[in-house]
Amino acid sequence: ATAEAIRMAVEQVEGETGYGIDSAFVGVTGAHVSFQNTTDRLNPTRDVGVITADALTGATRPASSVRDPKRQMIQAVRRSYSVDGEQGIRNPIGMHSDNIEVETHVVVGLSEILDRVERAVERARVKMTSMVMEPIASGMAVLTEEEKERGVVMIDIGGGTTDLVAFKGGQICYTGVIPVAGFQFTNDIAMMFNTYFEAAEDAKIRYGSAELYSTLENEDLEFPVKGRDMRLKVKANEIGQLTRQRAQELAKLIGLKLDKAGLDQETLSRIVLTGGASNLKGLEVLMRNTLSFWTTSVQVRRGRPEGAGNLPEELVDATYSTGVGMLLWAAANDGPVPVDAEIASNRHTGDGNGRRGGIRNMLGLFGKLRQAK
Repeated sequence: ATAEAIRMAVEQVEGETGYGIDSAFVGVTGAHVSFQNTTDRLNPTRDVGVITADALTGATRPASSVRDPKRQMIQAVRRSYSVDGEQGIRNPIGMHSDNIEVETHVVVGLSEILDRVERAVERARVKMTSMVMEPIASGMAVLTEEEKERGVVMIDIGGGTTDLVAFKGGQICYTGVIPVAGFQFTNDIAMMFNTYFEAAEDAKIRYGSAELYSTLENEDLEFPVKGRDMRLKVKANEIGQLTRQRAQELAKLIGLKLDKAGLDQETLSRIVLTGGASNLKGLEVLMRNTLSFWTTSVQVRRGRPEGAGNLPEELVDATYSTGVGMLLWAAANDGPVPVDAEIASNRHTGDGNGRRGGIRNMLGLFGKLRQAK
């Protein structure tokens, strides 16, 4: 079923854009995902001790990344370098040394699950270029460079999981996953009123709220009842009560996750919410009030992919943060294991002729096609 869904999506995109698709970057997440920050020594440089881009990209797989035979690496993001013991160097190209170490943020997952994903993609006759951790991609779409430099936590509340990623000093320092997200919000409504998932999803979008009091609380709505030829009448505030309770639970789970993350207070003080379920009315205020238990003076904003070039207006929404971020990631990285953004920028320019320009042009094409329709 997954392979068939991928095949249908690919055919739809090919039909609407005129682009043939034979390979893809594949986003992954899930409760099975974990991370570790590793330090590895790179091979000695060749050019008389001068560090070159080739020397840095020659050893892309961290030697100490995966020790568990049941797990495999999803993604490796280089954070910084150490040259002759001097740490925290972001771009050592041009420096003179044959003693260089690299600190890498390595994301790993269960091989069994990741193999299933790869098989589904291949059955859809699409070659998998690389797996990408979804919250890392979302961060590229919604976070500012200033936020990533000063310290920020992005919380991506999607359909099946809530993904967390933290940046500090311009580098990723933490990733985490909570198996509670938009599906659970909708499922609460479906179970409570014995209705179909589609009807519950529509009610969540229209009437869901994290606010204590809703302006729609007296409005009536109806649900089709499973297995019976009847419709159930309920008040809109009942939907709001269910979604608020689930939002409170999720906020507490996020707080507990961040409490164990070992992040500094400055990083924890800036929270960016994104993902489709982050559009829930009143969620920003609820998150701010709940997370202030773990960190003082927390700032919370909703993140949308607003800086992605010619993105159509209807896609400038938190729902599409991961998809847009995956395109931006693909624009900056063309190998199976990405290198850090500074070195990638030395290889890919944004002049419209390279891969980054091509993907930005494709975003513009999506906009033109939708306007034509």
